Amino acid sequence: MNEPEQGSAEAVYVSAMVGEMMQRVLEDALAELARTRGAAYLDMFVERELARYADLFRERPDDTPEVTGTLRAWFAVEGGAALRAVVKRASLEARRD
Repeated sequence: MNEPEQGSAEAVYVSAMVGEMMQRVLEDALAELARTRGAAYLDMFVERELARYADLFRERPDDTPEVTGTLRAWFAVEGGAALRAVVKRASLEARRD
């Protein structure tokens, strides 16, 4: 099987599937943390991880400072919302057990 071309429909699909799998793994791990360490720990976890987002962001060599700043802000907002949603679902799951 050949590597899908970047930006192709196949590459987008594979990326989405990997993202979904990683989200499920993360939810399971966070639910376990909520059970063993409590919901307050998840709040600290979220804040620590959001602080790390700037380090995870990769910019392209030809990005201008304005583009980089805008993309980092978008990444932090969208990534933060996604992480908080996963933590919320994990907390609910931990309470059911």
